[in-house]
This record gives sequence, structure tokens and C-alpha cells, in this order.
Amino acid sequence: MTQERLERLGWPGLVFGLALVLRLIGLGARPFWLDEVFTLQRTALPPAKLVLDSFQNHHLPFYFLLLRPLAMLGNFQFWLRFPSAVFGACAVALVYVIAERVGGRLAAVLSALFLGLSPASLAYSQEARSYTLIMTLILVGLYGVVRLAQDLPAAARPLRERAARLGWGWFILGTAGAVDVLPDSLIWLVSANLIFAVLIFQAADRRGLARNLMIADLIIVALAAPFYVLLELLQLKGFVATLAWVPPLDPARLWYSFGSVYFMYIADATSFRLLDHGYQVPLLVGVDVLLVAAVATAAWTLRRRPGILAALGLSFLVLPVALTLFSLWHPVLVPRYIFWSAAPFSVLAGVGAAVALHRLRPWPRALSVAGLTLVLTANLASYYQAETKPRWDLAAQMLAAEMAPGDVVYVADQYGPKLLKVYMPPLKARELKASLATSLPDAKAAMAAGKRVWSVYGTAGQTTDPRPKKALYANIGALGTPVQVQAAGQKILIVLNDPTAQPQPCQPGQAGCS
Repeated sequence: MTQERLERLGWPGLVFGLALVLRLIGLGARPFWLDEVFTLQRTALPPAKLVLDSFQNHHLPFYFLLLRPLAMLGNFQFWLRFPSAVFGACAVALVYVIAERVGGRLAAVLSALFLGLSPASLAYSQEARSYTLIMTLILVGLYGVVRLAQDLPAAARPLRERAARLGWGWFILGTAGAVDVLPDSLIWLVSANLIFAVLIFQAADRRGLARNLMIADLIIVALAAPFYVLLELLQLKGFVATLAWVPPLDPARLWYSFGSVYFMYIADATSFRLLDHGYQVPLLVGVDVLLVAAVATAAWTLRRRPGILAALGLSFLVLPVALTLFSLWHPVLVPRYIFWSAAPFSVLAGVGAAVALHRLRPWPRALSVAGLTLVLTANLASYYQAETKPRWDLAAQMLAAEMAPGDVVYVADQYGPKLLKVYMPPLKARELKASLATSLPDAKAAMAAGKRVWSVYGTAGQTTDPRPKKALYANIGALGTPVQVQAAGQKILIVLNDPTAQPQPCQPGQAGCS
């Protein structure tokens, strides 16, 4: 292998390694939230039932089949998230490769920094869901599109010729893989066809390019169609019906989605809110200005290369614009549905920032890159320290230690018992199942019968109002003044009501006290 080839592979390999290290830090530390528990439950099923359950719940089964062997390795929080960490690092390396083809090594380094040190990218790389796999596959497809856009005469040649086959092969491989993993990826196929429409308009051999696009689309559809037919036949609900939990679109929801995916803010996993960044806000505002200016600079610079501009611009813009417009009819805009568009956004930002930095002398340029890296790393450190997911593991441990025979447990969130059972010893999980009150009136009846009632206030999935104190105060009228209030992390309260005991006075600063 030549030194040039080693160098060409070595830089993306180094980027992959550094990105993977960041994604492995604390990989198994955070507890699962609802979506990840669904992954855990599905991967525990026999293969045939796993496939059926996936189709019934509007998912394709391949990602869950990939994870199934890992669920048997012991530490499920680590191993079920491990593929997401690997694919997240692959996505950063692919962003480097694409940006280097478009704008050179400095653009590649900056693009990798923007995606690699993004809190959203890190969060989805540490979640047992398929979002980083989708981003990686779409980037494989985008790499093929960029290759084709850089050489339109070759792109229009018959596919039996190597010059055409490489670019089209990457596009077909990545796109077919993405749409066979998650139906959300279909918007990438739409975006790619819009890009090719621009390329066909520019090409000298329009007929040849259109012919190759038709062949590529037919191959992708042929590879995906059987699974989508099964999805249509077996799904229990239509796609729109599964999104009833998404709140109406408003400026706060827009900023929650765009601020976390594109602008380095840390999102809470189960609320539609960004975490408080405190002293970091001025730094992040500066980064936001830099990102917007860099993307605008990239668009201006690439205007002389309209094919590349179309490839990067449309692959970034079509998804958020489409989901925002669709949300005016039915809300669908949440960060994870637009997450893969952060990759072409990072490429544009890296290309634009490189154009600006190339005007500096080497030392100021190096110091600027180092300063940017320091700011983004400091922001990322806040992600590692933040409680982005409710501590259902702590709540389960506390209940398991303090529940007594005959006690009744009321969990305000209907999905909360699923998470509690995951983190309880098997015997205590069976006791929990037997002691659950399915509604507040049932808990009140248990109190009237002289039983102690443990109430758990916290959210398992996404909600617009995750505040446990509000739910506690709303239920005090029904269950009476609690004798004990404990906090499991910042987002869950565990309350004991005992009809035979006198309530303890509320101490200043105690959880649940006003």
C-alpha cells in the first residue's frame, strides 16, 4: 500500500477513532428511557416474533435483528448502545471524507469537529435506536452523489463502466440500506432525486444521466418494496396515527429541534426543552453566529459549483423544511426525525469556515481551530454531566428497598412500570406487578382500605410537561398529604402516603415542598 493511500485512509481512521472514544465515554451510564426499553423488549423476542412486532409497530426489523445477539451479553445499557456509538463515529469519518472531496483537509477537519463534538450527535450515538445507523447509510449515499456531481460526464456513462459504477454504487448501497432500516429515510430518496434533477439540467448527456438515475431508483425500490408491502399489511396503526404524542408546532418547538440538531444545544430526552446552559450561552451564541456565517459562506463559494451546492444544500434543507411544513397540518417535527440532516449541514459549515480561515496566516489559523475545538469540547463536557434522561434506575432501586408486602404502587406515567421493572430484581419486579394501582381512583381506594401507597411521578417518554412536582400537587387532594417525599434524580419524585401515620413536617428545600 502506497504512502499516499495510507495517508488518505489514515486521517478518516484517526477521526473515527477519536469520535468513537468520545461516544464510548459513559455509554452505559445513563438509564434507558421509553424508546430504548422498547428496543430492549423487542430484541428479547424470538426472531419471528421480533420481525412481526417490528412491522406491527411501523418499524422495519433489520436494526433490531442486528442488536439481538448483543442483548445477551450482559450489560444491556452498554451493548445495545454500542452499535450506535460505532455508527456515530462512522458518520463523523464520512463527513470528513465528503468535506475533504469538496473543500480540502481544513474543511474536512472543521466539518468533523462540528458533527463529532455536537451534543445531539453524541446523544444519538449513546441511544439504543437506529438514528446514527441511518445517518451513516445516508452519508454513504451522499458520498456517491458528490462523486457523481464532481464528474457529470462519467455519471452519465453506462453503469457497466467503472467510472460510473463507483458513484452510482455508493448511492444505491447507502440509500437502499437506509430505506430498508427506517421508513423515515424515504425523504433522503426524495432529496437525492431533487439533487439529480439539478444535475441532469446541468449535464451534457442528460439522457444518460436520467437513464442511470431511473435504473438506480428501480434497484432501490426493488430492494425495499417487499418490506414496505409487509409494513402496510401488518402495521397496527398508520404512520400519522403513531405521532399523536408530538405537540403542535410553535417557536419553542422549532428552536428545541433546530437548536439541538444544528446549533450545539443539549436537549432533554423526554421533554421538548433544551437544558439550561447558564454561563455557556454567550459562547454558544458565538458558535451559532459562526455556523450561520459559515454555511452562508459555503453557499456563496459553491455557487460556481452548482452540482455540489445542490448535493449538500438539498440534502440538508429538504428534510427540515418538509417536516416543518407538514407540521402545519400534523405535528411531526422532533429532533430525531431531522437528525441525519445535521451531517450535510456540518459539511457546509466546515467548507464555509475553511474558506474564511484560509485568509489567515498559518499560526492564527491554527489558533482559531484550537479555540473552536476548546469551546465545542467544553460544551460537550456539559452533556456528560447533564441528566438528560430520567433516573428510573434510581427510582426502581429506592422502591425495591422500601416497599413492604401489602403496599400499593401508583405510577402517574402509564409507561413508567415498564422502566421500573427493567431495573428491579426479578422478585421485586413481580411484587411491583402484583401491587400496581392502574389509576388514581384505585390508589385512593387502597388508601381507604388502610394500605400504604407509593406514588411515582416522572415521565417515561416524551411529554410537554415533565415536571413531577406539578403532578404531585395535583394529586395531593386525592391521596392526602404525603408522609415522605424522595427524589430519584432531578425528574422523578417518589411519594409515600400512609393512612396510619402522621405526616412529617415539610423541611425547607425538601423535594416536593413549595
